[in-house]
Amino acid sequence: MKFLLILLLLIPVITASAKQKSAKSQKETKGGKEPKKDQALRETVKANTKFVINFFKHLTSRSSQNKDSPPKNVVLSPLSISSAFSMMLLGAKTKTHQEVWKGLSLNNTGCREMEVHQAYSALLQALNEPKSSLQVNVGNAIFLKDKLTVLQSFKDDTQRYYHAEIMQEDFSDLKKVEKKINRYVKNKTKGKINELIKDLHKDTKMVLINYVLFKGEWQETFHPDNTRVEKFLVDEKTMVDVPMMHRTGIYNTYHDTDLPCTVVELPYKDNASMIIALAEPGKIHKIEQGMSAKTIQRWRTSFIEGYIELSVPKFSISSTIDLKEVLRALGIRTAFSKDAKFPGITRDIKLKVGKAVHKAVLDVDEKGTVAAGATAIETVPLALFKQIQINRPFISIICEHKTNSILFMATVMNPARK
Repeated sequence: MKFLLILLLLIPVITASAKQKSAKSQKETKGGKEPKKDQALRETVKANTKFVINFFKHLTSRSSQNKDSPPKNVVLSPLSISSAFSMMLLGAKTKTHQEVWKGLSLNNTGCREMEVHQAYSALLQALNEPKSSLQVNVGNAIFLKDKLTVLQSFKDDTQRYYHAEIMQEDFSDLKKVEKKINRYVKNKTKGKINELIKDLHKDTKMVLINYVLFKGEWQETFHPDNTRVEKFLVDEKTMVDVPMMHRTGIYNTYHDTDLPCTVVELPYKDNASMIIALAEPGKIHKIEQGMSAKTIQRWRTSFIEGYIELSVPKFSISSTIDLKEVLRALGIRTAFSKDAKFPGITRDIKLKVGKAVHKAVLDVDEKGTVAAGATAIETVPLALFKQIQINRPFISIICEHKTNSILFMATVMNPARK
């Protein structure tokens, strides 16, 4: 009999704002050659970017095909999904391993597998470094059946490279296990996710958890007194009321002539930013399907700084994504089947991935720290202002610039919908 291994991936993202000073920090040796570990980190991050674009396009394509349902918001974290499945590579063999390696775009890195795992370790360490105004907490946990003999090599490697906490539980009482896992997740996510899992399958022997908690402070906050209810055009037939934040200040912007959108960058403190791509009316799905790693790079290298009269909706959205269908479309199929091979985890029983669930939450509001104050007002001649109103569907990307990582990506179709 095959037994189930459940992956539950969760990403609450809590943003009050973000700022970028796009600086590349690439260490070089005296001879001018990039150290191998830095090259592996850079290539692994590039692979993550390619993976998230592929995943995002498949996911939003499926969402847009359902014309009868109301437009849906989509939120996801590539880092959560890719790091959890990269951790699974440590136990996967043969076709199962090959499909995950290729599906995560890691075959494009030109790196050996151990170099990729080392790159993830460096990435997690860099992201988790304490910062004064930016909080990024990334972690992994594995809950195991107490009588399951897990190979010491798998335990050592998951702890070494993915900083995973490993806990063995009595899986004969699944309700008790569910409560413990949900309590663990709630604590790690500061209460943002109260119930990650329910109704575990009776054959479940292992549950893998990944979480990413992001909390940023806008470099320049929006004053709450300037927030007022305005219309948001969901589509040509639907308008909703949303609280719209307003601020005039210096922002990076770009009008894309290849894809029909206007792009604006909202900086956070401590080297991160939110990029918003505002689609032209009725063109949001064209933007989604036209996205690529080169698109994001083009935006970031083409920004023009200027005074902007900016309007951004205040919103809180969430997504629960069943990963199986999308991952299968990306070629990761065997891991979910009776032919799955994870002998590097345990030799006691044969494992397959029974469920893979991704949960994400994104909150955007005016807040910064008390010290940031929200009272600074910049004034310039009115004629110099350019207006950008984020009052129709848009794509949002949160980037951390030290590692050049995309922490989360979203399509906001209706900010009034949770």
